[in-house]
Parts: sequence; C-alpha cells; structure tokens
Amino acid sequence: MKNNIQKIRRERWKLVPEAVPTVRRNCSKCKEKREFINSIKFRVNANGKNVDVWLIYRCEKCSTTWNMSIFERSPVSAIPEEVYAGFQANDRLLAESYGRRMDLFVKNRAEAVTPEGGFRIEAEAESETGAEEGFRRIELEVPFPMVLRLDSLLADRLGVSRSMVKRWCGQGVVVKLDREENVWKSEEKLCREKVRNGLVIGIRPVLSVPETGTMPQVCPPGLTPVKLKA
Repeated sequence: MKNNIQKIRRERWKLVPEAVPTVRRNCSKCKEKREFINSIKFRVNANGKNVDVWLIYRCEKCSTTWNMSIFERSPVSAIPEEVYAGFQANDRLLAESYGRRMDLFVKNRAEAVTPEGGFRIEAEAESETGAEEGFRRIELEVPFPMVLRLDSLLADRLGVSRSMVKRWCGQGVVVKLDREENVWKSEEKLCREKVRNGLVIGIRPVLSVPETGTMPQVCPPGLTPVKLKA
C-alpha cells in the first residue's frame, strides 16, 4: 500500500560570525556614516578604587576614534585580575571577545555589523509530517546583526543567482511566515529583507530552475497566501 504521509523539512540555520564585528556610526571628521574597526586596544582609567574601561574603535577612513564603554565606575576588585591585566596589555583575544558581545553594543547604542562573508552557517535539519510534500521550513538564528539581504544568503546557500531568488519571492516559491497570523506570505520585496534573528522562511519545491525566460514551474501551484502548518 502506498504511503501517502507527506513530509516537510524543518531546518535551522545559525549564522556564526567569524570576523570581528565593526561599528557603523557617524564620523565627526568624515561627516558621514563610516565603519569603525576594533583596534584591539583598550583605554583604562583608574581613579582610586574605581576604574573605567573602554574598547577603542577607529574609523576605517580617517582613524578617528570612538570608545565603547565596557566598565564604568566599577570597583577594581570586581574585575578578575587576569582580565584587568589583559586590559592593560591590550590582549588580542580579550579585545576580540569583548568586541563580539551583543550586550555591550546594546548598552552603548552602537550599530554592530558583521562584515559580509564574515560568517559561517551551522545547519540542522529534521523531517516531520506536514501539509506540503518537499516543503522546507527554515528558521534563521542570527545572534549578531548583519548587513546581509535574504536574496544574497539564499543565492549563496542554494547555488542560484540573486535574480532567481527575486523571481522565486514574487512567484511564491520563497515565502515568509507571519507568526501572528500563522500564514505563509508571498511578496517580491521579501528578497530585499535584511537577515535577522527569528526570521522564518519557507521554500517550495520547483520542477526546473531556468535562469532566464519564464518563471519555474512550481509544485503545487496557487501560492499567495496559503495557510500551512507552521
């Protein structure tokens, strides 16, 4: 007897930064937004029993500095001795470690950016009973902000062009989960959406992948919007 149980593929893509994030902010000298790069140097200002510690960033264009606060008026005794020594010695690993902490960027109201291409993807997948044969449900885990569009990510991951991803978004091959309505929505502008933590996309199977000409034939047709199991 033929097994009619359909399967969907649930995947989680974790985008793990490999490059040390930069900070995008207005540069007082350049008079425009620039990338500020982690200089791997700390500024330590001890005043009696208290200490202030900053991580120094430099404008990529003119080297203007910006200091990201790590400790403010903190008791020296509250900082482990080896960490305090690392601040004073401008320890590289320590500077890179603090330069990856999202809580510090939030505290300093800094726009942290992972350079394009400066990450790897750790993917996990499993299959389960679903509403559409061959459907891929992909949830993105992005622990750090990235200047990365969805079409760029999918094109690289799926081995197709960005223009193909754009057509897929318009046709409904690539859809986005609206969590509030529990509905998969199709829109061409989805391809321009920035990659972010918690974004859930769906990819329907296609019978062919032409780079030019007509849209690929989709299985099954009739795609906007369609209620599916989330």
